[in-house]
Amino acid sequence: MTDTALSGVYVLDLSDGMSGGYCSKVLRDLGADVIKIEAPRAGDSTRGMGPFLNGVPNIETSATFLYLNAGKQSLTLNLESDEGRKILRRLIGNSDVLVESFKPGMMDALGLGYSELEKLNLALVTASISYFGATGPYSDYEGSDLVAYAVSGYMYLTGDEDREPLKAGGSQSEYQAGMAGAMSIMAALTHRDFTGEGQHIDVSAIEALNATFDGVGYYSAYENRGVVPKRAGTRLVQREPHGAYPSTLLPCKDGWVHVHYSPSNPEGIAMLTGDERMESDDVLSEMRGHADEIDASLTEWLKDHTREEIQTLAQEIRVPFTMVQSIPEVLEDPQNTARGFFVDIEHPEAGALKYLTSPYRLPESPWHAVRAPLLGEHNRDIICGALGYSDGDFQRLKEANAI
Repeated sequence: MTDTALSGVYVLDLSDGMSGGYCSKVLRDLGADVIKIEAPRAGDSTRGMGPFLNGVPNIETSATFLYLNAGKQSLTLNLESDEGRKILRRLIGNSDVLVESFKPGMMDALGLGYSELEKLNLALVTASISYFGATGPYSDYEGSDLVAYAVSGYMYLTGDEDREPLKAGGSQSEYQAGMAGAMSIMAALTHRDFTGEGQHIDVSAIEALNATFDGVGYYSAYENRGVVPKRAGTRLVQREPHGAYPSTLLPCKDGWVHVHYSPSNPEGIAMLTGDERMESDDVLSEMRGHADEIDASLTEWLKDHTREEIQTLAQEIRVPFTMVQSIPEVLEDPQNTARGFFVDIEHPEAGALKYLTSPYRLPESPWHAVRAPLLGEHNRDIICGALGYSDGDFQRLKEANAI
């Protein structure tokens, strides 16, 4: 097997949920060896998240867990037990990275605060992921993906102006926090290569989300000009009359399309619709100021065309109109098929399922498809094999509920 970008990097994932799971998934996708530490019997909380195979709850068939943990090893440890913490300490001594998502202060309560981790392994890179971060007046607050959308300002800018704020689809704060953690870890590993020293990374999911939604521009507009951004439905939030337009969703003959301004061919809308008014200096000089007129012209043309026709005609003249696709359509999209973005992976409990591959395409260290682990599947391999415990010790640990 070809060496991967992170070959030889050993990661302990103590996190629970999506953010830490995605963080260590990114590292695994780039070639790191990841041991997922889970609670005995129940496992990671994502094992309880649907959808499940055939709609029947089963800790081994959660689609969320299977995606986030493909290719990792599963070790169950009771961290409230002395034996469980002893095993963890031994693993920490031989690891490069530790990822955790406990509430701030919990690692200290377990006797595993960063000052203690440094004693166990000075070169260890530790990433702590929480909703508000480890410091500040909100650090002890309860959080969630929904909370992150609300507090970050993202929700305030999502939805129609005359309606309530909305949460965007998916769990983006969780995934953005995981990505921020993974990027920070890789930077810290590079720093360690030069200094031999690890460090403690503090990731806030709310800050990670805030950093991805053009917040800087909105804050600048308010700070410098007193402009308070408002929700704008499916249009861009910026409302300056001279701003680019369109960028919105509009209905067509068989669904919806995203229509977008083309800087290389601003007259493209007029070419598509046959409406000469759309290429006049009056409109082109203040496109955002003519948003309603542009939408009306486009809607009249779109109603007689299918999504595929619209996408093909627009792209032929370098205007970036695209179809809004359903999940089944994404799975069958010829672009995804050509790039092999979805692959089938066989799992002993869930059977063969389609998985997304990795968005990171490194030709010299390709991504490898490996299934997610069963709960505690690698207990014996790690405890007896890697750590050298005897079969008798292993049985004793099971009876003591340490694993």
